[in-house]
Amino acid sequence: MVKLLGIDASTECCSAALLLGDKVYQKLQIAPQGHTKLLLPMVDELLQEHNLALNDLDAIACGKGPGSFTGVRIGVSMAQGLAFGADKKLIGIGDLEALAYKAMTDTNLNKAIAIIDARMGEVYLGIYEKSADKLKALIEECVVKPNEAHDIIAKTIKDESFAICGTGIVTYSEITFGLANLIRAPQDLPQASSIVLLAKDSGEALDPELVLPQYVRDTVTWKKVGEQ
Repeated sequence: MVKLLGIDASTECCSAALLLGDKVYQKLQIAPQGHTKLLLPMVDELLQEHNLALNDLDAIACGKGPGSFTGVRIGVSMAQGLAFGADKKLIGIGDLEALAYKAMTDTNLNKAIAIIDARMGEVYLGIYEKSADKLKALIEECVVKPNEAHDIIAKTIKDESFAICGTGIVTYSEITFGLANLIRAPQDLPQASSIVLLAKDSGEALDPELVLPQYVRDTVTWKKVGEQ
């Protein structure tokens, strides 16, 4: 029986999940801050409830971003620490991919668009399709302005039906204006439950130090008040 632990702290949804065979058990809390205090108790509770220790796991998985810079670092570094301590491999899963996977499951579609609010007037955008239970990116994950996201989506979907989800379309409703064939999925934040399911079939278990945060936005630009 496959035993995987997954954690995610990339957004305000802080979560941990345990995959045992084909069943997933999850703990989560919506919290803008405090992920460092929430994650380890979640992990401990999951393991204790199923009489497991970290050494009993096959591997550990984590959301590697994009998302909050601080949250991404917390999630990846904590997963690295757990994996090092238990001498386990680590599997990094993109949070846009995890969100799209859940959208496909909820809508019974094989294509999905995931959009996470990136702040500063931008969104993280990913578009995927499912083939043989694996996801393929139809565009390179990017951080763009809402109007750019609208144009990229319009060029990609054509006449096909796509699931769509994420905090980006909650904040910027104009992204979907005038676009047909978009089916709204209910979940707008990535969760560890999707991360462990994707990790099960990823085939990319690595030494912990090789799993790195995926920021997408490499630099943060801002202006002083006098420059605005």
